[in-house]
Amino acid sequence: QLFGALIGICVAVVSLFYFFHAEKAEAEKRMVEIVNYVKVQCSTYTHYNEASESKSLLRSIESTRQVSINIEAETAAGQELTRKLLQESTEQLWLTGIVVLDPDGNTVCEYSSDDRALARVHGNLDRDIILDTAIHDEKVYSQRINQNDGSHIDMSACARGDAPGVIVTFYYTSAEFANRYTLTLQSLLSGYQKATDGTIIITDGGAIIASNDASLIGQSAKEHDAIQILKENADSRHLMHLNVDGVRSYGIMLRQRDHYIYAYIPDTITFRTLPQSLAVFVLGLSLIHISEPTRPRLIS
Repeated sequence: QLFGALIGICVAVVSLFYFFHAEKAEAEKRMVEIVNYVKVQCSTYTHYNEASESKSLLRSIESTRQVSINIEAETAAGQELTRKLLQESTEQLWLTGIVVLDPDGNTVCEYSSDDRALARVHGNLDRDIILDTAIHDEKVYSQRINQNDGSHIDMSACARGDAPGVIVTFYYTSAEFANRYTLTLQSLLSGYQKATDGTIIITDGGAIIASNDASLIGQSAKEHDAIQILKENADSRHLMHLNVDGVRSYGIMLRQRDHYIYAYIPDTITFRTLPQSLAVFVLGLSLIHISEPTRPRLIS
């Protein structure tokens, strides 16, 4: 009986180690797949958004050149540069507003259907790169001004064709419209559940910009212990053990061109099926032992 008990304990210990490493390997495989998928999608989302922004800015440049042509045609016909003329060009080209500057950056005439967007544009008009377009006829300038609420303003500038100066056009895009037609990294993580997949974090410039734990978004990466530990022991192929706010977890970090991707999962999730697997195994051995026929004892 003692020998049988020792054998049973040995079998239980061996099975415990087996199931432990099997579940760890499964968790590692799963997390490596997640961070690699997120890495690829981050690149895809970034390229898509950059291409979309480039197309929008090119359209803005073409609109600015068209405004210059309109003003030159009207002034050549004897018309004066007035707010009404700018309004007509704004409505014709589906713009938000137009600002005409002299070579020194002073406003000559302007029109806008959105005063707040106009104020934001004025905050960017004193840059030398914009005023340089008045000197070089073929030079154009464009930029996207991102707002804190998720909206943005596409602005471009070129030289006046009828007189020395600069023409600036801008188009305001609301946050609702921008979010509808922009691929966000937060939407990429919406399908991952913290209770089953652990915590996934994407950082950019030292800030957490996306996570399946919404409470972490906007926080500094330096204030998050898990990020600092994973960054110091970067390894894109294997899990490492770490302690996150007193909770022992396994984590991994992967670097993408513009972002860092972190993922970690508590031991309670990684080994959640370990007790059941071990119990089923031990129960199976017990049933096999009970079902074995007993040998008859010989009485002399």
